[in-house]
Amino acid sequence: KNKRKQSLLMKAFDLADKLIEKTKSVFNSFFDRFSDNTITYFCVGLCCALFIAGGVYCLNYEYYIYALIPVILFGILFVIKQFKNTFLFIALLTPLAVNMSFKEVAISIPSEPILILVFLLFLWERFFTGKYEGKVFSHPISVAVIINLVWTLITCFTSEDMLVSFKYLLSQLWFIIPCFYLPIVLFKNTRKIDAFVGFYSLSLCIVICIATANFASHGFAFNFAHYSMQPFYNDHTAYGAAIALLIPPIAYYLIYGKDLGFGKGKMIFVITLLAILITGFVLSYSRAAWVSLCAAFGVWVLVKSNIKLKTLIYCGLVMCVVVAFSWGRIMGAFEKNDQDSSGNMAEHISSITNISTDASNVERLNRWACALDMFKERPVFGCGPGMYTFLYGAYQKSYNLSIISTDSGDLGSTHSEYLRPLSEQGLIGLLTNTAVFVVTFVIGIRAYRRTASKLLANLALFATMGLTTYYVHGFLNQFLETDKLAVPFWGLTAVVAAIDLYATKKEKQAEKDKEKQLLNSEK
Repeated sequence: KNKRKQSLLMKAFDLADKLIEKTKSVFNSFFDRFSDNTITYFCVGLCCALFIAGGVYCLNYEYYIYALIPVILFGILFVIKQFKNTFLFIALLTPLAVNMSFKEVAISIPSEPILILVFLLFLWERFFTGKYEGKVFSHPISVAVIINLVWTLITCFTSEDMLVSFKYLLSQLWFIIPCFYLPIVLFKNTRKIDAFVGFYSLSLCIVICIATANFASHGFAFNFAHYSMQPFYNDHTAYGAAIALLIPPIAYYLIYGKDLGFGKGKMIFVITLLAILITGFVLSYSRAAWVSLCAAFGVWVLVKSNIKLKTLIYCGLVMCVVVAFSWGRIMGAFEKNDQDSSGNMAEHISSITNISTDASNVERLNRWACALDMFKERPVFGCGPGMYTFLYGAYQKSYNLSIISTDSGDLGSTHSEYLRPLSEQGLIGLLTNTAVFVVTFVIGIRAYRRTASKLLANLALFATMGLTTYYVHGFLNQFLETDKLAVPFWGLTAVVAAIDLYATKKEKQAEKDKEKQLLNSEK
């Protein structure tokens, strides 16, 4: 019986093979009668007919999202064909992207779908074709990033909700891989760096113009300053942080534009961009952004003063110790300040230290207190990546609450890039996260001092200044979970890494010069 069953199966397979071969021969004989152009026209016409038929059906049932199919197909085709340059396309689209919610999922359209696609294509290229420069992974910044991601993965397994934590890790990967690892190799060509800064700044300036027009239409009322940039940015703090990140790189092109060979047209373009950025920066009324830009300017002064990097690090540590020992006095002085945020610039700046009546500041202290309590409860692994928003409500104390306090986490998370990993991933999470910032800063200053080309050295310095604005801003807010800040932040980090990796160092340049001198002397 078994032999009969096997013979019947073999006969069935033989018949199937014959049918497939006959079908192939029929199709081949049919299409052989036509030229390649005719077949192309036929396929295009068939696709158009199917799309029109689908459109008629979807219009009848009001499925208007169907109209996005050609745009989606074009985006996929562009990403596949221009994979290496896709990051520039992302930089152009990100400031203009709009958050959309689909049931329980919120996503930034169109930037995040493209980031996800690039993330998947990068993994395919890296693991299945091996087409990537391995030395990138051994660079100090890359090592710090990988260690941070590995610890994030470990804490996902110890999380209060593993599903939420793994979603958070996945979202970080589709920001870091397309915006850091992909552009590092791209930025070997320094013109691509110019394009990245230019595209993102241009798109951001369009948003600033729209936001400023909205602000003006409401008579520049201070209360509306928090919402004039919607729907592109959720609030004025993220808006101000993005602008602060871009001002130093654009200032670089203004200062060194002539040395880079910029003509009058490009210089006018750069001046216009910088003027719009400064306008948006001032009208953002983001106190944290204002402070962060001052800190970036301070870095420029210290570096240009030729102070050694070790001295800078020691001074920073001494300042931290002094602040720690004087914390009680500082907080006592802050509590005496009752100046609330205001449309008056001087009063608004003065309100930065008001921790008694300013609702925004009081709420930050509330969130920070919750983060510290969560850390004390789980100091090693934390509550899990991405879990703070879901858990902090139980840690709120009545005497810390402000008029804008909420248990649902709809007004931001920890409001700190440093306390978030502390509460979610424990002490090691804080150290690995901070290590990425510190290593990038150190490498940026090192690249400035070791790079032979003065133009590239100063580009590394101004990119580091841009990143410094976010390192400082990170004490008061957190935005690296969104594409609006993740794209420029990791993009500028890639600029620093690329210059340190690929730019000619002064030592090598000196050796080349000596060799040239020897050759000339022999001649």
